[in-house]
Amino acid sequence: MLRSVRVGFGTLVGLVGLVGLVGLAAVATFVAGPPVAAETANKIKIAFVGDSIVDNYWSGISRVVAADACMKKTVELGRYAKNGTGLTRGDKLYWPRQVAKIGESFQPQMFVASVGLNDRQFIIDANGARTPWGSPSWLDKYRAEITEFLKGASASKALVLLIGLPVMREAVDNTDAIEKNKMFAEAVAQFNNPRVQYVEPWRLNATGEEAFTSYGKDKNDKMVQIRQTDGQHFTVAGEDLVAPYLFQKIAAALANIGVQLGKTCATTTGTNNTQ
Repeated sequence: MLRSVRVGFGTLVGLVGLVGLVGLAAVATFVAGPPVAAETANKIKIAFVGDSIVDNYWSGISRVVAADACMKKTVELGRYAKNGTGLTRGDKLYWPRQVAKIGESFQPQMFVASVGLNDRQFIIDANGARTPWGSPSWLDKYRAEITEFLKGASASKALVLLIGLPVMREAVDNTDAIEKNKMFAEAVAQFNNPRVQYVEPWRLNATGEEAFTSYGKDKNDKMVQIRQTDGQHFTVAGEDLVAPYLFQKIAAALANIGVQLGKTCATTTGTNNTQ
């Protein structure tokens, strides 16, 4: 690219006396300008929103995309996770409003969302109203906030995958995760929008009762640490175990609206580079 610009510039130098320096600059700009907007407009955009767990998911999926020659060119992953946030502290970050803004600015075809990790506390809604943790009205208020989040995420007509919380090490955390997953699934069912789905969390054991474990076998059958020492988040090795499961859910949801991950290169270059 640099060589071709130099040749063009040398040719244009002879025209300086005819068109002047201003005319030359205009022509040179026209010759060298890249079609950036056209390249980004055709990309499949997936926005990862929510708390720090969704950052684990973004990290794993980003490596899946980077390893595929076609998807690396055609898929753009938006990283919008905010550590320590959720659906309770609207005074810090009100996700129903924030996710709608992301839909307007980033314009993704899909949201991948995870919330609830930090929500065992009092609720402050968009108007500043407080609902005490443990009060009789807390559960109803939290369900309402889930619905508001789904409204915000689906406002731009994007697909929404709300991922359930994975198994946790501490009993109090795990019980809370199970209860929240039930609320997420119920809220999605009541929302009754085919573009909004609840996705069961990844399980190390496909069958039987899921139990927390810090270690598991990777794709090479080697025992590795898959969960961080906090008993909640995933290690890099854990992210790489979760990623194929989530990628399958993402690809299936996009296929339902006619978007084929990793297939677009086949129509433009004649070669399908998916792995």
